[in-house]
Amino acid sequence: MQSGRLSELGSGAAMTVVKRLARLSAGLLAALSVFGAVPAVQGGVASAAETGLKVQDRSHDNGNPQTNLYALYQIINNGTASVPLSSVTLRYWFTDDNPADVMVFGCDFAQLACANVTAKFVPLPSPVTKANEYVEIGFTDAAGSIAPGQSSGEIATRIWHDSFAPINTDEVYSFILDPSFVYKDTQTVTLYLNGSLVWGVEPT
Repeated sequence: MQSGRLSELGSGAAMTVVKRLARLSAGLLAALSVFGAVPAVQGGVASAAETGLKVQDRSHDNGNPQTNLYALYQIINNGTASVPLSSVTLRYWFTDDNPADVMVFGCDFAQLACANVTAKFVPLPSPVTKANEYVEIGFTDAAGSIAPGQSSGEIATRIWHDSFAPINTDEVYSFILDPSFVYKDTQTVTLYLNGSLVWGVEPT
């Protein structure tokens, strides 16, 4: 996938788009985080780390900069119990070096239907390695569950500036340079179960 490729924004119900309308000041974010209004930067590791959940992606663009950051996920359940997708969230960590230019999230395709995919942008109170923000991807109740030994199927997403300004992928923690376009385990896209980190490594 090349940086100049634009998706078909007019594809109708097949696509979900979420815009980040404004960035809160760092001071306000810090204050909100004290009262729990903003998710903590560091998620707790679930005591049941053997949930069997993991995330793979095959979204590896092969150039820098990119106008779109593509991520094609599948969530795999190698555990012994079904997991409701409504209890699962993903975080894609990145550096927004132009906060005045609105960030946009798009779901281009999902086997479980883009209508069942949610997203929100969360600026960090303080920057961490290659990230000052993340997009948190979640799922509605209608997305169903992942049975043991099964996966969510492909979830094709991307983020971009409203102006399609270039993004420096060297400063994107969750970006992986690998043009093979083959599903692989990723440790830089983190996975949470009921808010607790169960897969991947958060930037520090």
